[in-house]
This record gives sequence, structure tokens and C-alpha cells, in this order.
Amino acid sequence: HRRNRTSMYSPYSGGYSMDRYGVGRHRPYPWMRDLEEMAASSRRRRERVARQREDSEERRPRSVKEEDKEKREREREKKRKEEERLEKEKKEAEELLEKMKEKERREKEERERLEKERASKRPLSIKDVDMNIPDNCKAHHTDKFELTHLPEDKRELVVRRGQEFSLILKLDQEYDKAKHDLVLHFTTGPNSSPIAGTDITLTVDENGRAPTHPENWHARLIGQNKTDVTVGVSPPCNCFVGEWSLFISAQSKMPDKNVQKEEFECSSDINILLNPWCKDDQVYMKDTNLLEEYVLNDQGAVFQGSSDHIGAKVWNFAQFEEGVLEVCFSLLRKSLGYKVGPHMSNPVTMARAISAIVNSNDDDGVLVGNWSGDYDDGTSPTAWINSSDILLQYSRNKGEAVRYGQCWVFSAVVTTVCRAIGLPCKSVTCFDSAHDTDGSTTIDYVFTRNADGYLKRDRDRTDDSIWNFHVWNEVWMARKDLKNEYDGWQVIDATPQEISDDIFCCGPAPVAAIKTGNCKILYDLPFVFAEVNSDVIRWEYVNKLTWINMGSDTKRTGAKIFSKNPDGKPYTDSLTISRWQKSSPHDVTSDYKFPEGSREERRAVDNAAQASRVFRGKQTPNDVKIEMVEKDGMMVGEDFTIEFRLVNTSQKKREVSSLHLELYSKFYTGEIKSKIFFKPLPGLTLEGKKDKTFSVDVKSKDYLDKIAEQANMEVIISATVAKENNNKDNIVKVDNFRLRRADIEIKMPTSCKKGEELTAHLNFKNHLPVPMTKCVLYLGGAGFEKIEKIPQKDVPAKSDWKLSVKVKAKRVGLEQFSVTFDSQEVPDITGRAEVQVK
Repeated sequence: HRRNRTSMYSPYSGGYSMDRYGVGRHRPYPWMRDLEEMAASSRRRRERVARQREDSEERRPRSVKEEDKEKREREREKKRKEEERLEKEKKEAEELLEKMKEKERREKEERERLEKERASKRPLSIKDVDMNIPDNCKAHHTDKFELTHLPEDKRELVVRRGQEFSLILKLDQEYDKAKHDLVLHFTTGPNSSPIAGTDITLTVDENGRAPTHPENWHARLIGQNKTDVTVGVSPPCNCFVGEWSLFISAQSKMPDKNVQKEEFECSSDINILLNPWCKDDQVYMKDTNLLEEYVLNDQGAVFQGSSDHIGAKVWNFAQFEEGVLEVCFSLLRKSLGYKVGPHMSNPVTMARAISAIVNSNDDDGVLVGNWSGDYDDGTSPTAWINSSDILLQYSRNKGEAVRYGQCWVFSAVVTTVCRAIGLPCKSVTCFDSAHDTDGSTTIDYVFTRNADGYLKRDRDRTDDSIWNFHVWNEVWMARKDLKNEYDGWQVIDATPQEISDDIFCCGPAPVAAIKTGNCKILYDLPFVFAEVNSDVIRWEYVNKLTWINMGSDTKRTGAKIFSKNPDGKPYTDSLTISRWQKSSPHDVTSDYKFPEGSREERRAVDNAAQASRVFRGKQTPNDVKIEMVEKDGMMVGEDFTIEFRLVNTSQKKREVSSLHLELYSKFYTGEIKSKIFFKPLPGLTLEGKKDKTFSVDVKSKDYLDKIAEQANMEVIISATVAKENNNKDNIVKVDNFRLRRADIEIKMPTSCKKGEELTAHLNFKNHLPVPMTKCVLYLGGAGFEKIEKIPQKDVPAKSDWKLSVKVKAKRVGLEQFSVTFDSQEVPDITGRAEVQVK
């Protein structure tokens, strides 16, 4: 029915649908419209639910974690944008900077071009000179001098002769070899002149060639960096030692063909020293490792005491301390009459001059010698521990001699002066050192008999003496004035004992010549030979016409000769050295003499006797001898025992009478201070090849009030020996020994940093039965800031002394800290410690 119903037109009421071709058509069934309405309603419902959910999500509170996440994302985004902005700005800045640099470069090139144009029309000028002190001093082994580390306006260059050093010249324009020349002008001394060799003019070799001869000055062009020119200067191997002034002349060839000169004067001096590292220098030492000790070591020790009980006194030579080198140069000039010439080049004349000027006897030198024991108007010789204190005091007082010194002080100052100027030097101690006054190369002891028939030393007729010890120096050099066999170590001695060439000086005497007894060569060989190897001749004075030769002692002098071990380090061995200790100083006895009693040693004695002014002839030995029993050192303030033996070396019996023992306190120079006692001993009969031992006790009360400084003693034992046919021999034994002093024990850290303050704990025991009075403590050490002397309270009898002091390390290296305690009763109690400063 519907299919056949007539269709009628009606407007569209939403009943169309889209087929797959997009062609609308009328929905044939009404229910389709209902389905579409249901779908639309469902869609609207879903959209409404989604909107409600979104609204509810927005209203719902967010967690902290979600907020942090969003915050981090926002920050990352912000940082990214900031980095992009900065990168953009950086790129823009770099582009701008590059443009500015390019502009500046073009302007600089233009300025340089204009400057060259102007420079070609004006002469070369020197603006400044760089002495290149750090590099030069390191190459020349002079970088330890404090003079080279002062502020820039005060520091000076220190170099060694025979070796090139460099200067950097600051010019106002580039150096042109075709148009420019450099001339160096060196002068030294008050009235310099080319004739005297004190005014030197050098034209710089632009080809940079090396020196052609080691004894000629030379300057060469080393390199050029725009307006900086490096010049190498080579002083000759025989250059005069001292301060040199430098003037530099810059010469320019001008367009008008004239030569113009511009002068420049260096504000600081150039200090030139001897060079033991240079093969062409007269002081060259082949084993350069030894120079660490004999030139560069500013800490060491001097040895004192007696041959059976040696003591070491630690010493700060301080040759690198500020002001010391200047004083040493001044001393050389003064000793040589303020004339600068070849004598300031020759180490022989320089060494002799040093031995003269360190004592004050005849040339207003450094030290006044005093062996009296009275030092109230000066400083006791035992108080010194530092050479710079002496030299700088001499300089501050404008050449007034320093009071007082004894042999080890003279020797220590000589060591300082020699090492400062580059002359290898060491301090040497000879135990049982003889002092020959008449040039006989023998030591003559005169005895007389008293009313009781006992032999006693006649001190009015005895001028010669034997010192417990004596300290001198050895210096190293080639003796061009002698044969090559006498090159090497030479003895010089500043202690004023005997006059040589009308002044108090001694040496240089070749050690090799001393050993063989060749006393006919220069200088002062007989005197030095007698010190180490003279025979002791004993005489009995009867009357003016009768002198009886009582025999000789061929082994009495030069028992031991010691120096510090050449390790280049501070002294680290014991301060008290006995004959039983394994460790000992460097033994140089064999350098001076052959083994005692050997054929070579006797030949040397005969050679020396033939060269002397007085010949004693051959000596006949006695068949009864006195031998001392050796003992360890006895402590000052304690009782001790003297033991000796009478030995009959013959097969026949001998009658011994007038046997006695004398004990004296004496100064170490052999001069007697006080007689302690005279003890007669009973006579006896000695069978053939037999001996007899005697003991004599000495109480502290017997000697304490009579003891001399350094506690030296002399014992004299004598007797008369009856022989066949009513013949008699007089036998005498003279022996020296020293009572031991306590050492100061130091407890302090073994390492520290530079500038760190340390505490040192000091202590020693007073063994005396009486208090120690007028006590003073002295502290020192090259690596520590200086501390003035510290007065101390009296130290009670039989008590311990303790003190803590603070010291500050001032330089890096293995440093030596030393102390000396002086008192009226026992002077020169010493101690030392080592500290590694980092």
C-alpha cells in the first residue's frame, strides 16, 4: 500500500542521511531518525561527562610531586631559553671582540711601522738591564747568597770567573746588526785603568762565537726577541775577585754616517768570585762533589780537647748571610793595601792576605787574640758560634777589631772568608801541636834540679811549647810558583804565633811538602812541620856552659790531625769523641806525616832538620821509659787517678831514684796557670825487661779552684836511672790531658715547615760540688732566626739545668741548631740537633 502511495512534496525535516557517495537521500524508515537522535544524545552525554571530569580534575588538589615535576619542567625550559640567550650574546660578544682585536692589531702594526720609521732616524737607547739573577746564580752555584734574594732594588748578581753569565738588555727599538753595536765597560777599584786590568771594554760579538782563550774577557750576542737582547759575558779564569761596575754603550750609525752613543749605568754591582768548578781556574778541584763541603756548606764544626778526648764545637760559618760577602771583599782589599791588581787574582797571595787580616796584631784586622782568661771588656772566645756575628760587628764598628778570639775562632772566620770568595777551605785541628819559636823544627824543654835533687821544668828558659790542640786551615789551589807535586791542599793559619815577612801570618804551605820535610820552599814550612812532626828534646841546664841532652821523644807532637767529614751536611757525629768510639772525624794525619817511627817519617824529620836554622844532631834513646796508662776522659768536678808505668827495655837491672810527679792546670796553649801538687815517689830497682805501675789519686778539692778554661792538665814525671860505670840517665815524661765537660742534651722535633716555630728542650747536669755562676746561653743555626744571648741563673752544685726555648726555621734543608752554655767555672758546654725543614 505504501509502495503504491502517490508521493507528495514536503520540505526537509531532518530526514536525510548520507550514503557512501555523499549523496543525500530521504530516509525510507522513520526509525532511522530515532537511531540518529539516540546517537547524538549519547555523544552529547559523553561530551558533558568529559567536561565534568575535566572540571573536577581542575578543582582537585595536585600532589607535591606533581607540582615539583611541573616546576622542574618550567625551570628547565627557562634555563634552556636563558642558555640560548647567553650563547647568542656570547657569540655576538666574540664577534665584537674579534673585530676589536683586528682593529687593535692593525693599529699596532701601524704604530710599529711609524715607530720603525722614527727609530731609523734616532740612535739606539738602553732602557734597562735584567741581570737574570735566578738563572745565573743557579748555574754559578751562588744561589745560596742572601744578597741574590733581596728586594729587586737591593739584590746583586754573584757569579764565578771563567764561566759565562747572561744579561738581558731592554732596548727602545729592535737591534739591527747592520746599524747598531753594543759595548760593555767593566771597572773595579778606586782608580781603574786598562793598564792595571781594572778597566775592561768589550764589544759584543754579534756572531755569537765562544771565547777563544780562557784568560781573556769575552762578550757575545746570544739571542734577540724584538727589543730584548740577551748578551753572554765570560770573565777570564784569572779575573780579579771583587765587585765590578758595569756601563753599557749603545752605538748607532745615523743616516748622516755619524755614530751616536747612548750610555747606560747599571745600578747594582756584579760580584765575581773564584771558580773551583772551572778547569782553567787555579783553584779548580777535580772531585767537584767535595765542593759541596769545602765551598757550599755553611754549617760545620771545629774540634778541640786533647788527643785522647776530643770535643766538637758546632759552628755556623754563615758565608751566605747578607752583608758577609761585602765584608770579605773589604778585608781582602784592606789586607792588600787597598790596591786592586793581580794579587786579587792569585789565590796564593789572597790566602796569605786572609791569614794576616783575620788577626788584628799589625794590620787592624778582625779579631784580637786573648789567652789570658780575662775577657771582661769583650766576648769570651768560647761564646762565639757564628762567624757572621764577628764579621758584621767588625763592619759596623768601622774596622775596629772584635774582642776576643782563640785559634778555633780564627780558623772558623778564615773558613767563612775563603768559602765566601770561592776558595775551597776546611778547618783542621792538630792535637799535641808544637809551637817552635827558634826555627829549629824541634821542641826544646829545659829542666833544672832543685835543692832536693828533683828535676823541674825551667819555664824561664823554655820558649817552645806544645798545645793540647791547635786549629788552622787548609785551602785548595794549584801552586804555579812551585812544582806540580805541591798542588792541592795548603796550610794557612790566622792565629798570631810567629812573624812571617814582618807580619803575623802563615802559609800557604803545601801539605805534600810538610809530609816529606821539604822546608826550603814557600811559605813557613819549618814552622808548620814542627807543629805536626817535631821531636821533643829534653835538656838539663847545669850552668851557662853545661847543657845535658837528656834524650828525645819522637812521637810527642801531631798525635792526631782531624777535620770534618766532607759530606756537605751539618755536623751530625757525637760532640764528645773518645779513643774507643767507632765514629770519628775525618782523619788527615796521614796527609801530614808518614807512620810514626817509619823510615819515611824519620827521613822527613832529617830533611826538615837540615833546612832549619839550628841542628840538634842525633839523639840517643834511654833504656828506661815512662809510659802513661790511657783512660777515658774524667768529668770536671770528680776525683780521678793518674796511672803510669816504668818500663826497663834493657836486659840489665836499673836503679831508679828521684822519682816524682808534678800536676799543673794549664791553658790549652801550654801556658801553665797553677801548680796543683808535687808528689815524690819511692825509688826502686827494675829488673831487666820488667815494668812497674804507679797510681796517684787526685781529689776534686785539689784542682777545682785552680782549673783553667777547657780544663786542661799537664803531668810531668821524672826520675834518675843509674847505669854501669856510675853513668846516669835522666828520664822525663810530659803528658797533657783534659777533663771532660758535660754536653747539653737537646730534645726538639726532627722536622718542620719553613716559618714554623719549634720548642727546644735543653738540659745538662752540673757535676761540680759548687754552683756554676755568671751563666749565659748562646743559641744559633744558619737555618733559624737569630736569638740574642740569654742570661741564666746560677746552677746549683750537683744539680740538673733545664730550659725550653722557641726558635723559628727560616729556610728549607737539613739545618743545624746549636747551643753553648758559658759559666765562670766551666765554659763552653755545648749541644746540637738537626732539623729537616720542608
